[in-house]
Amino acid sequence: MSYENLAIQVQTLSKRFEIYDHPRDQLKQLVFQRLRRMFGLSQKDYFREFWALRDVNLTIRRGESYGIVGLNGSGKSTLLQIITGTLTPTSGSVSTYGRIAALLELGAGFDGNFTGRENVYLNGSLLGLSNEQIAEKIDWIRSFADIGDHFDQPLITYSSGMQVRVAFAVATAFDPDILIIDEALAVGDAYFQQKCFHRIEQFKEKGGTLLFVSHDANTVKHLCDHAVLLSHGSVLRVGPPKDVIDLYQGLVARMTDLGERAVSVSQIVAQPAESFKENGRIWTKATTITTNQDAELVDFKLLDASGNEVLYMESESDLTVQYRVRLNKDFERPAFGLIVRDRLGRSLFETSTYAMRLEVPPVAKGKEVLVRFSMNFNLRAGSYSFSIGVANRGFSRSEFEEYSLLMHDVEQIELLEANQSAFYGGVFNMKPNVSIAVME
Repeated sequence: MSYENLAIQVQTLSKRFEIYDHPRDQLKQLVFQRLRRMFGLSQKDYFREFWALRDVNLTIRRGESYGIVGLNGSGKSTLLQIITGTLTPTSGSVSTYGRIAALLELGAGFDGNFTGRENVYLNGSLLGLSNEQIAEKIDWIRSFADIGDHFDQPLITYSSGMQVRVAFAVATAFDPDILIIDEALAVGDAYFQQKCFHRIEQFKEKGGTLLFVSHDANTVKHLCDHAVLLSHGSVLRVGPPKDVIDLYQGLVARMTDLGERAVSVSQIVAQPAESFKENGRIWTKATTITTNQDAELVDFKLLDASGNEVLYMESESDLTVQYRVRLNKDFERPAFGLIVRDRLGRSLFETSTYAMRLEVPPVAKGKEVLVRFSMNFNLRAGSYSFSIGVANRGFSRSEFEEYSLLMHDVEQIELLEANQSAFYGGVFNMKPNVSIAVME
């Protein structure tokens, strides 16, 4: 393998932590082990092993952007800390090629007694930069952080948002080859997050390599070309962000579901819908299926304003999304949902009968339910996909006790630009009314 295009290479990486139940056990481990060796006795450990990572392999090339997702405790932060060199592996190796800038846990690498300005010089010197090189960037860092006179106050006086502003400005100021961000942007305000995402896009356009951890699915899909799903310290899946995020969200549903049946998550190659209609089989055209078998999708159709089935139509036209599901148990408070996604799998619109505050009566086992969502589909020209969901017993806007069925990308539609359509930026046309008056 040529190493010229490599940015990060992780090979059979494992990390073990020693968990002590009592402080005295750590002392026993230190003293008694030595005594046992001195007297030729067999060794005895006074700790429990916790493997945060096991045999992780990952190859990231220059210019690629990877999102890392996983449940809490899956090993995401441990992996990033080993890549940045703040933790040492138990076994395996990590090789990095180029200068790394990392934004990990809040305040990491900063001294609370130093001012923001002094911390910039401290971090710059750790990167091997001279005071003259740091001075060239100091005005830009202060401007980007935008915290005013606090820049020359001790860091212990900063709010968490102010700390992130300075940390991100420092991490991106000195033209790193590899940028690593671990969820830290979540504490920033919306305005600063937009500045950060724009800066990250600029970094990527210049050929930088990005390693990004976030629980925000749409952000990972937007920023990253690839995604990695970690589970219990091992790599469960590497692939396109849409597929990896769908699998991750299925695992979240499986963990939180309170139904009697176990929730399964599967990803299959989508097949033509016609074959299922002809054979009268359950609809399985989807990229990801999360289900406990309590509900099954029988049929799915996209209908235009005249009730004709369509797979393409002009933008800003009326559309009805219709699907039929069979329920395999009694549903006390059923909810039926719909998700519209773009070609990258980013969610553009999500709703459910429960979120819409619609009263859906109980449905008995074995019944089929016909669900229709009718709307003006005023998205701009492009490709869009539809996902459907069936759940039971909601308790908040989008949370349910039982996640009976979630099927992603069960059908797609191609929107063509309407002849008289006005040009607009963004995703959908809000159709504003405009009035203009020339004042005397």
